[in-house]
Order: sequence, then C-alpha cells, then structure tokens
Amino acid sequence: MAGDGKLANASGTGGYQQIYTDLIQELRQADIAALATALGLALNPAGEAQVPFLGAIYLLSNYGVKRADGRGFRHVTGSALIRYLLTGSRSRPAGEFVTFAELAGPLFGQGGYSGSALEQPIRKRFQGQTPELLRVAASLGGRPGGVGGLGSVSLLFDLLPHIQLQLIFYDRDEEFPARATLLFDKNATKLLDFETLAVLVTVFVNSMVKGDNHAPDNEAA
Repeated sequence: MAGDGKLANASGTGGYQQIYTDLIQELRQADIAALATALGLALNPAGEAQVPFLGAIYLLSNYGVKRADGRGFRHVTGSALIRYLLTGSRSRPAGEFVTFAELAGPLFGQGGYSGSALEQPIRKRFQGQTPELLRVAASLGGRPGGVGGLGSVSLLFDLLPHIQLQLIFYDRDEEFPARATLLFDKNATKLLDFETLAVLVTVFVNSMVKGDNHAPDNEAA
C-alpha cells in the first residue's frame, strides 16, 4: 500500500476514484482505535478518528471518510488521509527542517519539483501582498515560527498531526524578486510515504494559492 506510487501517478478523476475505493476496503478491516492511538489522534464518541487538515476536521472510520462540517472533498485528499491513518506511525517530529529534494532522497528524481510546482505559485501569488499571505496562512492553521533569514516571514504549518512544514517568504524589494522556500520536518516520511506526502503538499499549495481546500462538486462525501 504505502509507497506504491499509485496516488502520485494517478491521472484523471477516474484513477483517483478507483484508488479511493480500494483504500476504503482496507479501511474497513482496520483497527481505527489502535491506529489513532499510535498517531495521537482524538476519537469522537462514534469511534471516528479526527484528522485535522487545512483548517477542516476529517472523520475516518471503518465506514469511510467524511468532513465534520459535511462539505465534500476530493478523492485524492480522502485517499491520502486514509494512507496516513493506516500507517499508524508512532514517529514524531525531529524539529529539523530539510528541503523537498533532501526529503526525497537519492532514489527519487524530484530535485526540481519543489521549486517549480510548489514554491513558484506561492511566490507569484503573494509577491507584494505579505499581509494577504499572513491572512491565508492563518486560515490554514499557519503560525509565525521557525528560523528564517533577515527580512523574511517564517511560518509553520502542521500539514497533518506530527508532519510539520515551514514556509519562508521574502517579499520583493528594489533589489531582489520575491522568494518562497518550503521546508519539511526530516521525519515526515516516517509518518507518510513520500509519494502521498507530495500529493498532500500539492493540495496545500493549491489551498494557499487558490483557496482550494474542498471539492465544489462534492467528489467524495
């Protein structure tokens, strides 16, 4: 299941829907309480694991995935959250942040992915709009923190419980263009396989840039 690359490589809604359907079958056999305990997740009175993601609470049980607010979500998001729960990892953040390429390691040819697909949209969206960046970040659970350079804005996010992400943003000035750097806790891939993590980070960036953290067409419910 973990690390099979299917989620990251799925093309089109149909591909994501089939993966989601398959993972729901795995979820039906899972010990939700034990997995939630390992991850330090709360259980509600119905026995559903509560997983916070991008300002929303998702409820996972043997019956599937739903949002606590009743809104829809995309199959790719549901699939990634199921995979996170099924890992049942007891790992916790190292408190040390590394680049996406460093996190990927030598077996992955992802060195340029972070800059092109992740950081560039953030830089373009928020250049000259630092107050807007802070507002959007706060709506997704971001908070000031982490070590950034002089003149930067440094924000910390819990992408998922125990999976931390740091955004360092330098706004443009008379000498330099805007810059954005995403860093990840070095233990992130002990909680979630790299391919699924890459998918969730892409969802995160889309939410930052487009406010796109749910499915208007209620793809999954």
